[in-house]
Amino acid sequence: MENHIDLGEHTFMLINGPLFFINLTANIFYACCLVFPPRSGQRLAQPLTTLLGYLVWCSVMYCVALPLMFWALKEGKSYYIFLLSWAIVLYIMHCSMTCYVWLNFFFYIQIVPVRRALLIWIKRNVKSVMYGALLLEAMFVFYSSAVNIAYIVSHMSSGLTCFNGTCPTYRIPLVFSNTAFDIIFRVHILLCMCFMTVSSVSTAHYLCRHMRNMAQSGSPFNTRRRPGQMRITITGLSQGVLYFLYETYYLLYSLTNSYSQHILLGPWICFTVTTLYISGTTFNLGVGQVIFRQRAVHIWMALKAMCHIGLVTNGGEVHASQLTLGEIATTQTVSVKMS
Repeated sequence: MENHIDLGEHTFMLINGPLFFINLTANIFYACCLVFPPRSGQRLAQPLTTLLGYLVWCSVMYCVALPLMFWALKEGKSYYIFLLSWAIVLYIMHCSMTCYVWLNFFFYIQIVPVRRALLIWIKRNVKSVMYGALLLEAMFVFYSSAVNIAYIVSHMSSGLTCFNGTCPTYRIPLVFSNTAFDIIFRVHILLCMCFMTVSSVSTAHYLCRHMRNMAQSGSPFNTRRRPGQMRITITGLSQGVLYFLYETYYLLYSLTNSYSQHILLGPWICFTVTTLYISGTTFNLGVGQVIFRQRAVHIWMALKAMCHIGLVTNGGEVHASQLTLGEIATTQTVSVKMS
């Protein structure tokens, strides 16, 4: 007897609805920040812009695919629609996860002094290395997903099972390819998780040791770049924890639904876990990347300045001591533009 473990539709909507709105809004905002960078201040260089843009694109595409999957399941539409949307979600998720692995490695290369010949060569050719890694990762995940979809479609269309040697001869290569890619994919996930853990922990260890040495020598260690590096390291460690939790669940989900005859994990809980991972990634991007934080602060200051102008226009009085220097400057700028 199978035990079907899943969330109710109401619970699913209660959790995923607000997160869907927040994730879509935040990632569209991130995309606008990358497409229209600030004219003043420090601009992002390559390949950081590509890595961030890739992560934002994956999150936006997930937010687009999630309603399609919900509609296909709730309305009882064709299973092929659900299968296609689910394959898109898996492809997007794993591309997003591997991209964050390379983002962490990029910060490791930029922050930690490298001495080995291989790391020195990577740092000198970091653009080519990152572009090549992203391309290879995307092609590998795409081909693995295509083989998995072909196997499932073939299995559904024939109505046959491939257990106990009952698989037809013409399907044996497809079954072998799907099994091989499944094993390679899981090994790849574990390697990426180890790679991300090593780079994040190494960066945190270097920064802590550097600050401790500076404190012992009596030199000031609170430089302009150090808080940003620490923030990036902390968000990288946080993303590593999210990576570990999500991949643990994904492996448990795939193994349970493939080989267990007593427990079956439903799709609603799987989508919810995926949405939580995307939400954590979105939060870490907002906290860790200065371009997103600065643009959010500028927009908030502009909104506060407009509110103050509205109060003055409507007869309210706002004393100058109640405004910060930034708000006063923003208020003056907005007033000039309105006039």
